[in-house]
Amino acid sequence: MQLAISESAHRGLRALRAQAAMFERFRGFDRCMRRLGASETDPAPFQAVAELYAHWGDPLPQSAETYVRSCLTHAARTPGPVVQCGASVLSLALGAICHADTDRAKQLWSLEADPHWANTLRSWLTQYQIGAAHVIASRAHLFDGYVWYAVDTTRLPENIGLVLCEGARATPGGVIGALHRLGNRLADEFAVLTRRVNRAEDLKQIHLWAKSQDAACVVVDRQAGFVKITRQRPGTRTEG
Repeated sequence: MQLAISESAHRGLRALRAQAAMFERFRGFDRCMRRLGASETDPAPFQAVAELYAHWGDPLPQSAETYVRSCLTHAARTPGPVVQCGASVLSLALGAICHADTDRAKQLWSLEADPHWANTLRSWLTQYQIGAAHVIASRAHLFDGYVWYAVDTTRLPENIGLVLCEGARATPGGVIGALHRLGNRLADEFAVLTRRVNRAEDLKQIHLWAKSQDAACVVVDRQAGFVKITRQRPGTRTEG
């Protein structure tokens, strides 16, 4: 009888500890979101974003740090709309950056194939009053030679200044579909950042597309598959 009571007590204690840990995670998440919303730095502080991932329960891997830092920097400096292929926790930070900008043309459009995940992110964006971010749920569709979102691209803005795509993480996707479907909606000056480009054939297609657009294509981190495509007017320079 004493053994049964002891086991029951231990189960109750473990449950309390789990609840306390979850509460602490939510507190930390809320604290990070409020820091991002109140931030006057350019771009949003990377440390707060890294903590946001950790409190969400999906710590940011070291291999992704360069990519995320670059996303934040470009999002802060891009004057026009931002399109993200595959919504993630990063969407919250990007939305906060766009919301803090006085130019209402800077809006985030995140495409997501999972309706439940799309609704989850919408609820967080609403809770923290980030009105400059939009999550579009769109199923996968087989196009001629690639799979991408079935979204009607006329629903997306013109003069897109920044496209973000995490490759294998962006369901249903990859950057190839983004280039084909969004190419005619890009601004004169734009940047495309993509991670997890691991296939030589994909990298070849990206280089060919960039060349056709008179854009520069650079492999920033080969191990992480981080590739950056940029097109700028003569005399301008983009860092990050």
